[in-house]
Amino acid sequence: MEQYEDRTAIRNLIFGVVLGVILSRFSLGSIFMTVPVLLVCPRIRKAQIRVASFASLLLAVVVWSLIENRQILGTEYWPVVLVSLYLPVSSTVGAAVWAIGADYSRSSIRKFFWACIPVFLLGLALSIYFASDASAHVRTALAESMLYYFPSDYLNVDFSSVLYAVVDLMMLFFAPLGVLLLTFPIVTADVNVNRYNEDWQYDFANMKLPDPYVWVFFASWAASLISYIVSSVPTWILAICWNVALTMSVLYAVVGVSILVAFARRRTAAVTVGRLVILVVLVCFIPFVNLIVILGLVLLGVLETWFRFR
Repeated sequence: MEQYEDRTAIRNLIFGVVLGVILSRFSLGSIFMTVPVLLVCPRIRKAQIRVASFASLLLAVVVWSLIENRQILGTEYWPVVLVSLYLPVSSTVGAAVWAIGADYSRSSIRKFFWACIPVFLLGLALSIYFASDASAHVRTALAESMLYYFPSDYLNVDFSSVLYAVVDLMMLFFAPLGVLLLTFPIVTADVNVNRYNEDWQYDFANMKLPDPYVWVFFASWAASLISYIVSSVPTWILAICWNVALTMSVLYAVVGVSILVAFARRRTAAVTVGRLVILVVLVCFIPFVNLIVILGLVLLGVLETWFRFR
């Protein structure tokens, strides 16, 4: 019976990898390309099989991207391909760490922190590269490719200066963007797998970062503001400070969502993590309101260091 279940789970895992590769070819679907594999992984007992599934997904996505961009690989603009691979590669690696972390800990915040480490390091490396003069031609190529979607006669507005500025600012948020986009497939998969698991609901409602991390949050934001004001600070230091500060903000925003879940479930157990997360995501699509919500979530997570909300 167990062998039959294992074969069924492995067959579903193979199907999940294929579906993940297909999703990776779509702009929105690429965010959730690891979800099919994450949904099946809890049924696989052997860690080697889980690692192999994520490795297969990663290899297929990378090879497909290299084939699509083979004309660029022989030119000086080949780093553009690496930039385009950052989000799918970091998301897959982070999801793999999350899935394997289940063998060592049941704590959601601990597993999530582990999963964020490789994503953060990859994003930080890319940000430092963008902060260097060596990436000037790559940034120019990216801006020009974006201009294709905003021609100069579009609404009679010249977007060129805006797009060049946006590309230059990308060095500040590669790492937090990767960490933020990692949360969507992880939460989506876990909400579906554990929707009837009260222990998991309780664990999610009590996610908390260790208290000393709040000083990293304040120090990184202070360093970011100083490096922004002082013009003599090297650009790569500016990139590091902002990536650390924004990444810590994302982590505390996740803790803020956990606090909201605890508030809601204190009133009624009918409120589940899935429903509240969907509500928060939908609210974040409302202009101006989303900024208040995001800042509020970060503030909730930070203030819990001194105030007991749960």
